[in-house]
Amino acid sequence: MIKDSRIKDIKFENKLYFVGISLGSSSTNETGVAIIDKNLNIITLDKLFSMEDVRFFFKRMVGKQNSIINIALPENPQMLNAKWKLLSREYQLIQSCELINHDSDWIQRYSHRGCDFFKELQSQGVDVFRYDIHELKSSFGLSGVYKDRSPVDCKALQSALKYRFGFKELPSNMLPVSQLEAILGAYLGFIMASDKTEYNAKRKAQYNDISVIGLEI
Repeated sequence: MIKDSRIKDIKFENKLYFVGISLGSSSTNETGVAIIDKNLNIITLDKLFSMEDVRFFFKRMVGKQNSIINIALPENPQMLNAKWKLLSREYQLIQSCELINHDSDWIQRYSHRGCDFFKELQSQGVDVFRYDIHELKSSFGLSGVYKDRSPVDCKALQSALKYRFGFKELPSNMLPVSQLEAILGAYLGFIMASDKTEYNAKRKAQYNDISVIGLEI
Protein backbone atom coordinates (compact mmCIF):
# COMPACT_ATOMS: atom_id res chain seq x y z
CA MET A 1 0.00 0.00 0.00
CA ILE A 2 1.26 3.47 -0.90
CA LYS A 3 1.58 5.61 2.22
CA ASP A 4 1.52 8.98 0.44
CA SER A 5 -0.20 8.89 -2.91
CA ARG A 6 0.80 12.46 -3.82
CA ILE A 7 3.83 12.98 -6.04
CA LYS A 8 6.26 14.94 -3.86
CA ASP A 9 9.61 13.49 -4.75
CA ILE A 10 12.48 15.99 -4.78
CA LYS A 11 14.41 13.97 -7.36
CA PHE A 12 11.81 14.93 -9.96
CA GLU A 13 12.83 18.58 -9.67
CA ASN A 14 16.05 17.84 -11.53
CA LYS A 15 14.41 16.10 -14.47
CA LEU A 16 15.14 17.69 -17.83
CA TYR A 17 12.85 15.78 -20.17
CA PHE A 18 9.35 14.32 -20.08
CA VAL A 19 8.34 11.45 -22.32
CA GLY A 20 4.83 10.36 -23.20
CA ILE A 21 4.12 7.02 -24.87
CA SER A 22 0.57 6.38 -26.10
CA LEU A 23 0.99 2.63 -26.45
CA GLY A 24 -1.15 0.94 -29.09
CA SER A 25 -3.05 -2.21 -28.16
CA SER A 26 -1.25 -4.20 -30.88
CA SER A 27 1.39 -3.82 -33.57
CA THR A 28 -1.32 -2.85 -36.08
CA ASN A 29 -2.25 0.17 -33.96
CA GLU A 30 0.28 2.98 -33.95
CA THR A 31 2.10 4.03 -30.80
CA GLY A 32 2.61 7.76 -30.36
CA VAL A 33 5.81 9.17 -28.85
CA ALA A 34 6.39 12.66 -27.53
CA ILE A 35 9.36 14.20 -25.71
CA ILE A 36 9.18 17.70 -24.22
CA ASP A 37 11.55 19.73 -22.08
CA LYS A 38 11.08 21.91 -18.99
CA ASN A 39 10.04 24.87 -21.17
CA LEU A 40 7.33 22.83 -22.91
CA ASN A 41 9.33 22.73 -26.13
CA ILE A 42 8.50 19.67 -28.22
CA ILE A 43 11.74 17.84 -28.90
CA THR A 44 10.41 14.70 -30.57
CA LEU A 45 7.15 13.51 -32.12
CA ASP A 46 7.14 10.06 -33.66
CA LYS A 47 5.05 6.99 -34.45
CA LEU A 48 6.02 3.42 -33.62
CA PHE A 49 4.23 0.12 -34.16
CA SER A 50 5.81 -3.10 -32.87
CA MET A 51 7.32 -3.62 -29.41
CA GLU A 52 10.65 -4.03 -31.18
CA ASP A 53 10.24 -0.44 -32.38
CA VAL A 54 9.59 0.64 -28.79
CA ARG A 55 12.63 -1.26 -27.53
CA PHE A 56 14.82 0.28 -30.24
CA PHE A 57 13.52 3.75 -29.39
CA PHE A 58 14.52 3.41 -25.73
CA LYS A 59 17.83 1.81 -26.66
CA ARG A 60 18.75 4.82 -28.76
CA MET A 61 17.24 7.41 -26.43
CA VAL A 62 19.78 9.68 -24.77
CA GLY A 63 18.98 11.01 -21.31
CA LYS A 64 16.67 8.30 -19.99
CA GLN A 65 18.03 8.82 -16.49
CA ASN A 66 17.13 12.51 -16.68
CA SER A 67 13.57 11.88 -17.82
CA ILE A 68 10.15 10.98 -16.50
CA ILE A 69 8.55 8.43 -18.80
CA ASN A 70 4.77 8.02 -18.75
CA ILE A 71 3.33 5.13 -20.74
CA ALA A 72 -0.38 4.84 -21.43
CA LEU A 73 -2.26 1.70 -20.46
CA PRO A 74 -3.41 0.18 -23.78
CA GLU A 75 -6.87 -1.28 -24.10
CA ASN A 76 -7.09 -5.05 -24.32
CA PRO A 77 -8.07 -5.93 -27.92
CA GLN A 78 -9.49 -9.27 -26.73
CA MET A 79 -11.92 -7.70 -24.30
CA LEU A 80 -15.57 -8.18 -25.15
CA ASN A 81 -17.26 -5.11 -26.61
CA ALA A 82 -19.51 -2.78 -24.69
CA LYS A 83 -22.69 -4.04 -26.37
CA TRP A 84 -22.06 -7.57 -25.07
CA LYS A 85 -21.37 -6.28 -21.56
CA LEU A 86 -24.55 -4.20 -21.57
CA LEU A 87 -26.69 -7.16 -22.65
CA SER A 88 -24.99 -9.54 -20.22
CA ARG A 89 -26.19 -7.53 -17.24
CA GLU A 90 -29.69 -8.80 -17.90
CA TYR A 91 -28.57 -12.36 -17.28
CA GLN A 92 -25.73 -12.66 -14.81
CA LEU A 93 -22.60 -11.00 -13.49
CA ILE A 94 -19.42 -12.27 -15.12
CA GLN A 95 -17.42 -12.34 -11.93
CA SER A 96 -20.03 -14.44 -10.07
CA CYS A 97 -20.38 -17.16 -12.70
CA GLU A 98 -18.28 -20.24 -11.97
CA LEU A 99 -18.73 -21.49 -15.55
CA ILE A 100 -16.69 -18.63 -17.01
CA ASN A 101 -12.89 -18.73 -17.05
CA HIS A 102 -11.87 -15.64 -15.10
CA ASP A 103 -8.18 -16.12 -15.94
CA SER A 104 -8.75 -15.26 -19.60
CA ASP A 105 -7.60 -11.92 -20.98
CA TRP A 106 -10.98 -11.19 -22.54
CA ILE A 107 -12.40 -9.93 -19.24
CA GLN A 108 -9.40 -7.66 -18.56
CA ARG A 109 -9.71 -3.98 -19.43
CA TYR A 110 -6.02 -3.35 -20.05
CA SER A 111 -3.45 -5.17 -22.13
CA HIS A 112 -0.22 -6.56 -20.64
CA ARG A 113 1.64 -5.52 -23.78
CA GLY A 114 5.19 -4.44 -22.99
CA CYS A 115 4.86 -4.79 -19.21
CA ASP A 116 7.96 -6.98 -18.84
CA PHE A 117 10.07 -4.53 -20.84
CA PHE A 118 8.85 -1.52 -18.85
CA LYS A 119 9.66 -3.26 -15.57
CA GLU A 120 13.09 -4.00 -17.01
CA LEU A 121 13.54 -0.27 -17.70
CA GLN A 122 12.44 0.50 -14.16
CA SER A 123 14.97 -1.97 -12.75
CA GLN A 124 17.68 0.00 -14.58
CA GLY A 125 16.83 3.10 -12.55
CA VAL A 126 14.63 4.77 -15.16
CA ASP A 127 11.56 6.60 -13.78
CA VAL A 128 8.75 4.78 -15.58
CA PHE A 129 5.07 5.31 -14.80
CA ARG A 130 1.73 4.44 -16.40
CA TYR A 131 -1.35 6.56 -17.06
CA ASP A 132 -4.91 6.01 -18.24
CA ILE A 133 -5.53 8.35 -21.17
CA HIS A 134 -9.31 8.37 -20.69
CA GLU A 135 -9.05 9.17 -16.97
CA LEU A 136 -6.43 11.84 -17.67
CA LYS A 137 -8.54 13.54 -20.35
CA SER A 138 -11.51 13.49 -18.00
CA SER A 139 -9.46 15.08 -15.20
CA PHE A 140 -8.38 17.86 -17.57
CA GLY A 141 -11.98 18.38 -18.67
CA LEU A 142 -11.17 17.29 -22.23
CA SER A 143 -13.70 14.47 -22.63
CA GLY A 144 -17.42 13.97 -22.54
CA VAL A 145 -18.41 16.43 -25.29
CA TYR A 146 -17.33 14.62 -28.45
CA LYS A 147 -17.06 10.96 -29.41
CA ASP A 148 -13.69 9.62 -28.27
CA ARG A 149 -10.97 9.85 -30.95
CA SER A 150 -13.37 11.36 -33.48
CA PRO A 151 -11.98 14.17 -35.73
CA VAL A 152 -13.67 16.88 -33.64
CA ASP A 153 -12.39 15.28 -30.42
CA CYS A 154 -8.82 15.25 -31.82
CA LYS A 155 -9.15 18.86 -32.96
CA ALA A 156 -10.36 19.92 -29.52
CA LEU A 157 -7.47 18.07 -27.86
CA GLN A 158 -4.90 19.66 -30.16
CA SER A 159 -6.38 23.13 -29.58
CA ALA A 160 -6.29 22.59 -25.80
CA LEU A 161 -2.65 21.49 -25.93
CA LYS A 162 -1.72 24.52 -28.00
CA TYR A 163 -3.67 27.33 -26.34
CA ARG A 164 -4.51 26.05 -22.86
CA PHE A 165 -1.34 24.16 -21.95
CA GLY A 166 1.17 26.26 -23.87
CA PHE A 167 2.45 24.01 -26.68
CA LYS A 168 2.79 26.84 -29.19
CA GLU A 169 4.91 24.77 -31.58
CA LEU A 170 2.03 22.52 -32.57
CA PRO A 171 1.21 22.87 -36.28
CA SER A 172 -2.14 24.02 -37.63
CA ASN A 173 -2.71 20.73 -39.47
CA MET A 174 -4.12 17.81 -37.51
CA LEU A 175 -1.64 15.51 -35.75
CA PRO A 176 -2.32 11.77 -35.30
CA VAL A 177 -4.36 11.11 -32.17
CA SER A 178 -1.66 8.82 -30.76
CA GLN A 179 0.84 11.70 -30.79
CA LEU A 180 -1.64 14.07 -29.15
CA GLU A 181 -2.26 11.54 -26.37
CA ALA A 182 1.50 11.08 -26.01
CA ILE A 183 1.96 14.85 -25.58
CA LEU A 184 -0.69 14.75 -22.85
CA GLY A 185 1.26 11.97 -21.10
CA ALA A 186 4.47 13.98 -21.39
CA TYR A 187 2.68 17.00 -19.91
CA LEU A 188 1.64 14.82 -16.98
CA GLY A 189 5.35 14.19 -16.41
CA PHE A 190 5.94 17.94 -16.47
CA ILE A 191 3.27 18.35 -13.78
CA MET A 192 4.98 15.67 -11.66
CA ALA A 193 8.21 17.69 -11.63
CA SER A 194 6.90 21.24 -11.54
CA ASP A 195 5.00 23.49 -9.18
CA LYS A 196 4.25 26.00 -11.93
CA THR A 197 0.88 24.52 -12.88
CA GLU A 198 -2.51 24.49 -11.20
CA TYR A 199 -2.50 20.68 -11.17
CA ASN A 200 -1.09 18.13 -8.74
CA ALA A 201 -0.11 14.63 -9.81
CA LYS A 202 -1.09 11.64 -7.71
CA ARG A 203 -0.36 7.92 -7.58
CA LYS A 204 -3.74 6.32 -8.15
CA ALA A 205 -3.00 2.62 -8.52
CA GLN A 206 -0.42 -0.04 -9.34
CA TYR A 207 -0.40 -1.99 -12.59
CA ASN A 208 2.11 -4.81 -12.85
CA ASP A 209 4.23 -3.23 -10.11
CA ILE A 210 4.39 0.17 -11.84
CA SER A 211 2.57 3.20 -10.41
CA VAL A 212 -0.37 4.58 -12.39
CA ILE A 213 -0.34 8.39 -12.22
CA GLY A 214 -3.30 10.74 -12.53
CA LEU A 215 -4.37 14.15 -11.33
CA GLU A 216 -5.42 15.02 -7.81
CA ILE A 217 -8.94 16.38 -8.05
